[in-house]
Amino acid sequence: MDSFVEVPGDKTASVFAYSAAAVSVAGVLTLGAMFAIEVPKGGPFVFGTINDATGAVFNILVVPVILQVHKRLPESRWNGPLKWITVGACAAGAASSALLVFKVLDFTPSTVVSVAAITVQAAWFLVANNRLRSVDRYPRELAQLGRFIGGALLVGLPVAGLGYLIPGPEWLKYAVMGAGFVAGSASWVA
Repeated sequence: MDSFVEVPGDKTASVFAYSAAAVSVAGVLTLGAMFAIEVPKGGPFVFGTINDATGAVFNILVVPVILQVHKRLPESRWNGPLKWITVGACAAGAASSALLVFKVLDFTPSTVVSVAAITVQAAWFLVANNRLRSVDRYPRELAQLGRFIGGALLVGLPVAGLGYLIPGPEWLKYAVMGAGFVAGSASWVA
């Protein structure tokens, strides 16, 4: 691995990154539990509520990480706008998830906002880490992992959505949605 040059704020951002990762794993596990246990029974959606809460917390925890990573990116026209679009998407995702937990917002609009936020974050992961591959003394393997995370989410989300929308037997819907969830979950766990 290349030698890593520390930038002021890295240690603080790493605490947020590891915290976001732990919350993300809890979110993936509760999402899986919701679909395995609660969806077939029609509720109650305790795991679903926990998943929504972890989504809100994750979106808050990841903002300092995004801001720190952007300090390493080479200057370009898209740097500033992409950073603030992504931070705005995180804020919208956090608010949407929190409003769903407190039953202020219904499931469908909250899900639309959350999926849009995740899509923006995935695009940021892919674009930022693609640029980080060319940054001197930035670990190439870490940039490759970031590209995988963004790419897997950008593939997994539409596949899961397609599984939800396609007509046909339930087993087919669940198989296609499952493939999308596997890709998305793999990226979140990574």
